[in-house]
Amino acid sequence: MKKTLLAVLGALALCGTAQAQSPNGYGTIVDLPLVVNTGTFSSDIFIHATSAGANTIGVTYYGATGTPTGVVFCGNIALAAGETGQYTLQGLCGLPPAASNFGRLRLQEVVTTNRPFAAYARVQSFSANGFSVEGFPIGNLAGSDGSQFVQGLRRQAGAPGYQSNCFISALGEPVSVLWSLQNGATGATIGSSTTVALAANEIVRVLDVFTARGAPAGDYSNVRARFTENGPNEAGFVAYCTVQNNTSFDADFRIAKDAEPSDRNYVYTAFSNTDGLGAPLSIGLASEKEILGIHLRHPDFVACSVGGSQVANLEMQLKDPSGVVVAGGGSVSSFGETYLGNRDQRNGGISGLWTIEVSSTGSATIPAPYSISCTAGNGTHRPLFLGVAPDDF
Repeated sequence: MKKTLLAVLGALALCGTAQAQSPNGYGTIVDLPLVVNTGTFSSDIFIHATSAGANTIGVTYYGATGTPTGVVFCGNIALAAGETGQYTLQGLCGLPPAASNFGRLRLQEVVTTNRPFAAYARVQSFSANGFSVEGFPIGNLAGSDGSQFVQGLRRQAGAPGYQSNCFISALGEPVSVLWSLQNGATGATIGSSTTVALAANEIVRVLDVFTARGAPAGDYSNVRARFTENGPNEAGFVAYCTVQNNTSFDADFRIAKDAEPSDRNYVYTAFSNTDGLGAPLSIGLASEKEILGIHLRHPDFVACSVGGSQVANLEMQLKDPSGVVVAGGGSVSSFGETYLGNRDQRNGGISGLWTIEVSSTGSATIPAPYSISCTAGNGTHRPLFLGVAPDDF
């Protein structure tokens, strides 16, 4: 009985539901961060090909360090247009049915038609208790300029008893990851920080992270794990943690979230003072306005401002994709946090290219160099210079 409970507890240390998954979950390379095949748990995997056409997808399993099965190329699967295929991890990859294996799956389109697909895994025990993990397009896991965080870790000795465990996985390249535990309220480091050096596609599991980081004895709650790429080239990795209940032996899954994504088309503060070829942004004629493009995803809050030595003599306005002025205007060089409207209020509910127009108030010394800075809660990219037009505001 004791051995059985320990086996169940070890498997359930992996459990949970993937969070922070965007509805835009289709891609041509999709990563399932966690799949499990043990004596008590199995994984059902669902892969959906879009209606654009048939697809062929290569499947590779990467076993975690300490598990009996390493890297396995599981072969290719063929899907008809619009088909959802259902598979088991054991059936796909031939893993030993009674061995304790867990790791991740890399799913990759192998035809030349560039057709996206989506994936999802259901992991459950023989008694049907289980959890879900979404597939992530690999670009969403590619890395971070800053840190990735998992919130709400805890340790508690009294019933029901809680233990927190974390996992770090390299993605196709070696990576060094500095990680630590922080007090959620103050940010103070709990215990010590450590660096984990991973080979390409290596996965490590850290059981009981509070003990692993040398935290002083006692219970903890509202603790976050911080993971930071610690090398020169921003190599990609994925991290996640579980919080397990030691009475009912359930757990959850919390994927680390990027606070500062390294993807330049998804930054929270976007800045530009040059055009696409590196030439400085500058009002060249008093009778003209310059137009810059920026993709925004409404509903969102956005704020923008013009900068430069002549900011007092410049004006700007923001237009939605249909050309409606949403913020700014004549003699306005900045606007604060502005709500862009509900989905159905802009562009037929479709996110698109918004424009920022900049011109002289009539008092600027020409040429008038300037910069543009915008913050967007849903993320955006640096404003891109589109051209000039007659000044009409």
